Amino acid sequence: MTLAPAQPVDAVVVGAGLSGLVAARSLQLAGRSVRLIEATATAGGRMVGERLQLAGEEPGADRRHAWIDLGGQWVGPTQTRYLDLLDRHGIRRFESPHSGDTALVFGERRCRFAGFFQGFPEGQPPAVPSVDWDDAMAALEQFLELVAQLPPGHPHHHPAAAELDRLSFQDWIDAHTHTPFAAWYFAYFCRAVGFLGPAEPEQVSLLHVLWGQRTASQGEHPEEFLLHGGAGQLPALLAAELGEGVLRLGEPVRAIEQVLPGAEHSVQVHTDQARYPCRAVIVAMPPAQAGHLHFSPALPADRRQLNDGMAMGACAKVMVVYASPWWRLQGLSGIAIGDRPTVELCADSSDPENGCGVLAAFVVGHRYRRWSALGDAGRRQALLADLAAYLGPQALEPLAYVEKDWPSVPFVGGAYAGWMPPGLWSRCGEAMRRPHGRVFWAGTEVAERWPGFFEGAVRSGEEAAAALVQQLG
Repeated sequence: MTLAPAQPVDAVVVGAGLSGLVAARSLQLAGRSVRLIEATATAGGRMVGERLQLAGEEPGADRRHAWIDLGGQWVGPTQTRYLDLLDRHGIRRFESPHSGDTALVFGERRCRFAGFFQGFPEGQPPAVPSVDWDDAMAALEQFLELVAQLPPGHPHHHPAAAELDRLSFQDWIDAHTHTPFAAWYFAYFCRAVGFLGPAEPEQVSLLHVLWGQRTASQGEHPEEFLLHGGAGQLPALLAAELGEGVLRLGEPVRAIEQVLPGAEHSVQVHTDQARYPCRAVIVAMPPAQAGHLHFSPALPADRRQLNDGMAMGACAKVMVVYASPWWRLQGLSGIAIGDRPTVELCADSSDPENGCGVLAAFVVGHRYRRWSALGDAGRRQALLADLAAYLGPQALEPLAYVEKDWPSVPFVGGAYAGWMPPGLWSRCGEAMRRPHGRVFWAGTEVAERWPGFFEGAVRSGEEAAAALVQQLG
């Protein structure tokens, strides 16, 4: 069946995650007509929140509302474009709770220490043997020396890019660490931070990991603030700014055709419901998802290889809610790290304005594969058992337990973002930002600064819109 064309616009944006929402609004502010098309029933992509109604501990107590972010939730002081967006919409932030000791479990031994490590150490070191810690810190110094050599922008321009890209991060770990703790330190870093992933160190390119640290350093404290009401409230506010009729929900794009040379609206975007004539398109999707679209003319080989090879991170996020942040009474921060079988990282995400205790726990990489194969009860039991090992038996009795299995989410396919296996940056790095005729690319994976974070999504949306406007003239 031939579908009738919709009203022509200057630009169609495909994907209403944060990057697509920002791109659409940027085009409007530049005086361009736009249509934003989203495959799912809601806007936001990996920015999604939920409000829970919880009963108080005491019979007859007032019912309270707790927000949880099932996608990204933090923001840091140098993530300026995202901070500007939050301020413009009146979304208040507060310092992430971190007073108290960090809990560490390694090799069945539990300790607590007044510090933290995630790519760089802060405060006191953990109570592990000095030979283990010294080994990790010596390797970290060498790692950071490599990071400092990368130029700004995407990493394939580095003179040694091909050599670094040939190796996996595991290759580097094997060559530069000598103790099980130091090897785990970097493997944990790869999984917990993710460098867009998260990924296992044997899966991801060393160049990609170095670039992730260069452009989105944990030393800039990207988790310094949380948001009252959660990050998940922002997509609806951004969508409302676009005005009536701009956003189309529940309408997957199937094809993008540039087949009308000489016509003013020379591009057509096809869904199952309509054809959308336009002058140019921004595809604001993870590369792995963009690879499912049909393009005419076909994408060049390097862009097809990029879409096929840049896998999404295997990650589930679990939000566990308690009547209060009880761990603080024990002098614990709620931050816990370790080599437990399910959870390597959890963090206190409690909003002081509602009084609830909220822990964000992450299940990633091979741990995710094993955990996701369990039944509902098995997954819950495994995750809560790890929280109890870190923080104490009170972890076993939450008021609410909510999983977000990101690899199973249609049109997303994983979290935090996509990552590069060995060799892909060298072969296909030029295709990451290069337009395909009048098709431009956006999304946090595309960003040259803060990729994998909301800041990267905002920047790439703004930059794609600016490039489109410049080409149209």
